[in-house]
Amino acid sequence: MSSKKTAQHKKNTQHQKHPPHSKHKPTQKERGGWLTAAIVFVILHGLLMLGVIYGNDLLQGTDVPLPAWFVPSVIGVAVADIVAGIALWRWKGWGFYLYLVSTIVIIALGVLATGYAMLWSFSRLLPFVIVGYIMRPKWKYFD
Repeated sequence: MSSKKTAQHKKNTQHQKHPPHSKHKPTQKERGGWLTAAIVFVILHGLLMLGVIYGNDLLQGTDVPLPAWFVPSVIGVAVADIVAGIALWRWKGWGFYLYLVSTIVIIALGVLATGYAMLWSFSRLLPFVIVGYIMRPKWKYFD
């Protein structure tokens, strides 16, 4: 009899330590309007960069001759932005870090190719800061 009581006592204490999951309500991942807009912006910005490079508009009207490595590098950054946006849409935290890397790379490429540090820095750093600020309250939901 004592072994039955011990087994029952163990069973009861296990349930107290780890209550059933049915009592806990799972947290809902809700993007909201601002985060949705920020993620869509990241994806559209990547697509726009691809379109500008494809349309050759980036290369026309500049007095600065661009190096041969510039266009493939910008295409790589644009693809990275699109992948980062898709990852963010799927609640993957690494998408934000990929967006950070693509931001740093495009600023460096722009400065190296054109010498206009302020234009490249401001045009890429400000959107990154805004996206990060919007994501901050929702960061706990990202894997």
